[in-house]
Amino acid sequence: MSHLSGKLKLNKPPGSGRPQRSDRAGGEPSQVSVITVRAGVTHEIADVLGRHIVSGTYAPGATLPNEADLSVQFDAGRSAVREAVRMLSAKGLVSSRPRRGTRVHAIREWNFLDPDVQFWLRQCVATREMLLELFEVRLAFECEGAALAARRSSAEQIAAIRQAYDSMEAAAAGKADPIEADCLFHEAIVVATGNRFYQPLAALIRTALVLSARITNAIFGVAVGDLVAHRRVLLAIERRDPAGAQRAMRRLLDESAAAVSRTKILPKL
Repeated sequence: MSHLSGKLKLNKPPGSGRPQRSDRAGGEPSQVSVITVRAGVTHEIADVLGRHIVSGTYAPGATLPNEADLSVQFDAGRSAVREAVRMLSAKGLVSSRPRRGTRVHAIREWNFLDPDVQFWLRQCVATREMLLELFEVRLAFECEGAALAARRSSAEQIAAIRQAYDSMEAAAAGKADPIEADCLFHEAIVVATGNRFYQPLAALIRTALVLSARITNAIFGVAVGDLVAHRRVLLAIERRDPAGAQRAMRRLLDESAAAVSRTKILPKL
């Protein structure tokens, strides 16, 4: 299934000029993108343009305003604009050519593991197609990740998964943030795989949960992710049952993906 031509939408489209340094309400601690924490107008230009691109304000194939117009918009020198464009180019978002301007790349060329691209994604209101794509990716690696965790994890790593699950139970009682607790559970499993190449995928899981968890929780009528399903994963890992952990994780993700797929109108949160 491919939905790479689809657009994303921002809760509040970024305005012209300097960016607002705030994260989407809830889901994770307030933070700013890697770009915006650096001083200087160059990074602020890159942040605003990056948000516009990832949100779909500048769609794939669109041409950005020219260098002179951006210089006026941001009250910045042309060298700052050029450097900002180079930063976005390094993330796979755009390319520049003489006399053709700066064009937005097709979505398939974006570096979705880049920290700033991840951050901008988390500001978006995801479409159904985007959520289902994220579930497809998670199904592709988290099920095997759970199996690896059951096979390889240390006692300390299993304790971290258990602690994250306990935080989910606390969230169900209103004593912890439900999205953060859910993120910590899945991230702890990634750590427990013992595979260095799995580790960057934890950020993608967090992005998926920030975008989807409130929606799926609303569909199921719960405050936090399915505790029974998460407990099945935890117990399989604790008893060193790779096949059981894999099945439990697949069931957890399949049920959430199916709920998103069959719900006619997704909750607006």
